[in-house]
Amino acid sequence: MMRKAFGIFLSLALVLSACASPDLDKKQSGADQAVEAISEDDSDTTDIEQQKEEENKILEKFKNLAEETFPEKIQRSLSWETKECSDNLIGTVTVPILDENGMQDISWFCEDICDWIEICLNEITYDEAPWIYREIIVNFGSSSDSFNPSFYICNQYNRKTLYNGIYDFVDYKLNNPDSQSDRQTDYGALIFDDKANTEDFSDYEADSSYQTGNGITYEMVPVDRAAGSSYFYLISYKNGRDESIVINDNPFNGSGGESTWITFIDDTCLGFACLTYSGGDYALLFRTTNGGHSFKQINYPSAKIELSDGTVYNPFVIPEKVWSEDGNLYMLVGQSQWSGDYYSEELGKYPSGLYISHDYGASFEYLGEQ
Repeated sequence: MMRKAFGIFLSLALVLSACASPDLDKKQSGADQAVEAISEDDSDTTDIEQQKEEENKILEKFKNLAEETFPEKIQRSLSWETKECSDNLIGTVTVPILDENGMQDISWFCEDICDWIEICLNEITYDEAPWIYREIIVNFGSSSDSFNPSFYICNQYNRKTLYNGIYDFVDYKLNNPDSQSDRQTDYGALIFDDKANTEDFSDYEADSSYQTGNGITYEMVPVDRAAGSSYFYLISYKNGRDESIVINDNPFNGSGGESTWITFIDDTCLGFACLTYSGGDYALLFRTTNGGHSFKQINYPSAKIELSDGTVYNPFVIPEKVWSEDGNLYMLVGQSQWSGDYYSEELGKYPSGLYISHDYGASFEYLGEQ
């Protein structure tokens, strides 16, 4: 009897065991899958963290290369701006901000950027981190704008293409008429204030002068000299320098050099003056709309003469005169007497550049060689 009962119990246990085995296998399989999923998640997390670490290293290397270039090797101001970035895992990028110092700085600026980009590409290829090459902020002093160098280096780097791309960008930004706020059309006649306090400038000799039709003389008088440059007062007088009125004690806004000419259009308060510097190799054009009480530097576009290597430059760097004709203003800009070497085979001479203004000299357009 006991043997029979034991046999029944054993059979029942075997049946129950057989029924339970598939469920246990399923549970074990699910547990194994969960472990594998966790393992894969851990692996993905590790990969992401490693990628972020690598991106941070690349960004730090990029910044160091820039810091070693500006101003250590190239004397140009550099600062940084952190921006959001959707093209990497760290989510940010540090964008360089570089100063561009006006019209006469274009060629040097383009050379500097190309040199720096080449240094970076030798250490960090474009494919390795394209997101660091997407933006350069160019500071123009009163404004700034972004330039994207990646268009010129994403396929195959070409220095000429990048140089000319930067050149066109800077030339446009410096000469964009929309950035000019002055849109006056009537500037009024120059007026001499007989009641103003006078000073004696008889011991000074003017660098440049202009005389109105009614005998009023305006002169740029050098009153100070430092590091080879002169600094000026703009004075006016009727009877002589011993009874001069000081119109402006800083007409060139802190810049020094040599004042080569000053003019007022048709004896109105609209006038222009030229300041050469670097031994006469370069010059700045200044414009006044209030009879010389204040001046603003005016840019003019490059003639974009192509050099033998395919890059462009502007040989016309010394404004020679501005005049009114047929309702427009014209300007003639010559080459440096020391370094100007652009020769026109067509004209058979070293030409000057002719410019026209339709907005009273607030901006100019290049017409051609003359």
